[in-house]
Amino acid sequence: MSNNSESNMNGWIFLAGLATGAVVGYMLNTDRGRQLRHEAADKAADYGNQARHYASDKYSNVASTVSSIIDKGKSYAAEVSQKLQQEIKEGSEIAQDTLEEAENAFQRGANKAKSHLRDISAS
Repeated sequence: MSNNSESNMNGWIFLAGLATGAVVGYMLNTDRGRQLRHEAADKAADYGNQARHYASDKYSNVASTVSSIIDKGKSYAAEVSQKLQQEIKEGSEIAQDTLEEAENAFQRGANKAKSHLRDISAS
């Protein structure tokens, strides 16, 4: 940069600093400045309260939705468990019946075989 450009830039920086200082001085030392600070603080507090209420409402909605999903999941799991237990019971009963039928068929076959052997031995 040339000296003339730097001088202009420094002048603008000085003016910006001077303006900032004037605004800060006004805000700190005048009744209107104090009033503006209080109004700004009140607005900030209001916005903070609104944000807190909004976040609280959203949290409640999310918590309620999650709780509902969990309850539905538990209910579904209980239904599935109950149906599965019923299917296992029915399957067990069918298996028991089939086993008894097989034992009876085996016993009948064994009795026939004994009878046949007796007939052969008797002849």
